[in-house]
Amino acid sequence: MELRQLISFYHVARLRSVSKAARTLELGQPTVTTHLRKLEDEFDIVLFDRIKRPIQLTSEGSTLLELVTPVIQAVDTLKTQMDYSERRGSFVVGAYPDLVMHHLPPGIQVYRNSYPDVRIQLMARPYTPLLRLVKSGEIDLAFCAPPPIDDASLEFRELFKFDIVLMTPLNHPLLQRTNIMLSDLSPWPLILSGPESLTRQKVEQELRDRGVSWDVVLSLDDTESIKRYVETGMGIAVCADFTLHQQDLNRLGVVRLDHVFESSVIGICTLKGKFLGQAVRNFIDVLSDEMRGFHANLVGCDIIEVGSQAKVKAN
Repeated sequence: MELRQLISFYHVARLRSVSKAARTLELGQPTVTTHLRKLEDEFDIVLFDRIKRPIQLTSEGSTLLELVTPVIQAVDTLKTQMDYSERRGSFVVGAYPDLVMHHLPPGIQVYRNSYPDVRIQLMARPYTPLLRLVKSGEIDLAFCAPPPIDDASLEFRELFKFDIVLMTPLNHPLLQRTNIMLSDLSPWPLILSGPESLTRQKVEQELRDRGVSWDVVLSLDDTESIKRYVETGMGIAVCADFTLHQQDLNRLGVVRLDHVFESSVIGICTLKGKFLGQAVRNFIDVLSDEMRGFHANLVGCDIIEVGSQAKVKAN
């Protein structure tokens, strides 16, 4: 005996029709008929008098209906409660400040249109604190770069790739070079993201490996502020290209550093084994659909090859 067989019997008994019960359950009529036959075979009884129209319960069928009704109603209550938790849940999301500002809002708007009563708490943090918060269970998921390969406690789902770029004031001397290397950055003051940013860690490790000295004059986790200070001429910056927007190209010089740094990825990081409620799983599905495959090649911009680098120029 299976629960689905009892559910089919309950609806046939209530509606006095196999075809109506099949439509209610969104099943084929032969499937419902099979469920009834299996119940009758298992208990060796006849549940319905099929001669009369509409069909009538036999005495054995009436007894079974009385017994299964509380079970079916309990199942319906369970489904209602689960739907309630899906539509009125609460969870915490972490992400890089730039993702929180520019990339998450469209997906969150789509999600909230379907689940307006779900409470979402956002935390903007750099890479290292995000991983720490996921591992401690303080946040349910994080939008960030992949965790270290040797960290088996975290799971990761890739969404899109990104590259490292150099940002300078307009008409900066570096923009005239045909093959910018890290050693070319040494004479210029650097503006970088905070020490817990993965991009900064990668940049400084590469500088160390190549024996290049550098001078950080400003450290900020907000790339919009970094752009502003680059524009004023305080220094040059090395950042992720997904932080760029078309309007930035009217006030900044931007040079790709694909020949220096390998591409990385942004994705969804969760704690392995942590229970994620339906509301969270729905959120992950919606945001994945909205963000998957994003690329920072800006619409309306030409990418001009200059030597072994690519320089982004606005139309």
